[in-house]
Amino acid sequence: WRAMTDDKGHLIVSVNYNTDIGDAWEYADAPEYPEHMTTLAYRYGLNYLVYSLTH
Repeated sequence: WRAMTDDKGHLIVSVNYNTDIGDAWEYADAPEYPEHMTTLAYRYGLNYLVYSLTH
């Protein structure tokens, strides 16, 4: 994980370094893909969305 902050310490950029959350979304309905990884990826995505809309 990487992040950039402004002068006041507020988060302005968040980077998932060396991860591929998109794969977990893409293969969510594939039985061979781990369900716990898909669930975690959706949680991260929703957290990013809510944070970006409220800050």
